[in-house]
Amino acid sequence: MNTLGEKIRYFRKLKGLSQEDLAYELDISLTAYSKIERNITDVNFSRLIQITKVLDISLIELLSVNENYKSLKQENEQLKNIISKKDQEIITLQNQLIQILKKK
Repeated sequence: MNTLGEKIRYFRKLKGLSQEDLAYELDISLTAYSKIERNITDVNFSRLIQITKVLDISLIELLSVNENYKSLKQENEQLKNIISKKDQEIITLQNQLIQILKKK
């Protein structure tokens, strides 16, 4: 992932947005947006800021993304999923304990 367009595509997909979604949020045509991802057109600074706001990332994240960042982002998501599952297990155990105590 070397080009700006590739980086934008990566973060767009990470956010779960289609090209159409992002083009709509940026108030540009799908064709214009597609040219950004394919590096056919240059992106001015104000458009970059607009893209980062829609994707909920910083300009630094967009301009400096690399494989290490991608790996850290994936690990972070995996940890969030594990914590969420453990939270659900704790809630289930608490409910079971409450039911046992009510029977006494």
